[in-house]
Amino acid sequence: MYEIGSTKIISIIDKSRPIGYSTDSIATLRKIIRTTGARAIPILDKDTGEFLGMIDRSDILIVSSTKTNAIAKSIIKELPILLNQDIKIIDALMLMFKYDMWELPIVENKKYIGLLSISDIVKVLYNNAKDYLKNLNVENYMTKNPIVVSPDDPISKIWKKMVELKYAGFPVVNEKQKLIGIITQFDLIRKGYTRVHFESESGIVKTTKVKDAMTYTVIYGYPWSSLYEISTPMIKKDYGRIPIVSDENDKKVVGIIDREDIAKILTRGD
Repeated sequence: MYEIGSTKIISIIDKSRPIGYSTDSIATLRKIIRTTGARAIPILDKDTGEFLGMIDRSDILIVSSTKTNAIAKSIIKELPILLNQDIKIIDALMLMFKYDMWELPIVENKKYIGLLSISDIVKVLYNNAKDYLKNLNVENYMTKNPIVVSPDDPISKIWKKMVELKYAGFPVVNEKQKLIGIITQFDLIRKGYTRVHFESESGIVKTTKVKDAMTYTVIYGYPWSSLYEISTPMIKKDYGRIPIVSDENDKKVVGIIDREDIAKILTRGD
């Protein structure tokens, strides 16, 4: 673990991640997120290449469809922390936990170098600590008794929970508390919903329910699953969180594990 933690972040980042410019329209940024699955987009000055700030999925969701002509600089936010390319993985991870931010830009002399994501760290662990992850059970790392939602809950209610709790998604259960899907910020963006009350981009306002936007095919794990097994869909399919169920028959949600939980093993000092 020490060797992984002491690796410089510049060597592990995905350099193909998209960027945006301050003059890009919100509609353009929304399209980028839809097509690439990006969780955050660094925003640069198109002329100078200077890093200006970031826009993430929640920022895009808040913008009204009546303001689709708005541009990036109207919603851009400055960040409390920037990384330099020589920082070690473990130090960057500790900053992520401190600031509750899972994508952090690497900037040198105001020039954008790249974006470190928590998924980069999970990928390094997955590729280089396979045996270690195989010996750790999900039960000891998952969040137990997580918040679940109903397919008939209004999207506005779920969005409020996402904002208040800083959660990007929730498992969806039926009346028997059986897992039937998951609802995430990306689902909302992909289906074209905007703002807190989630009007359609077509301009037609309706009471949208979770079942209208949720993903029904959901990968899940068990308390006895290994962290390696759980990390696989996170790496292969870029999933941010995996619901944990009691067993194959009942599928009662007993926990949830996300990328941060996996990455946290680096802080153990093994």
